[in-house]
Amino acid sequence: MASNLQWSGSWADVDDDYPLLERRVIDSLGMITLITLLENEFSIDIDDGEVVPSNFRTIGDIARLVESKRA
Repeated sequence: MASNLQWSGSWADVDDDYPLLERRVIDSLGMITLITLLENEFSIDIDDGEVVPSNFRTIGDIARLVESKRA
């Protein structure tokens, strides 16, 4: 994920609870890139209704979304 997002911050600071949206790690273009990566990597489909801040606020939130789609 890190290599595909155009964020200038330090990835060493990012953990499962780091606020990705609040700290602008993910912007609108990054969101599209991230969704495409997740769908391809995990063979899932993320519906438009699931593209809400609560699913992408942190890495933990993203992991929960992916796990729910894989279940």
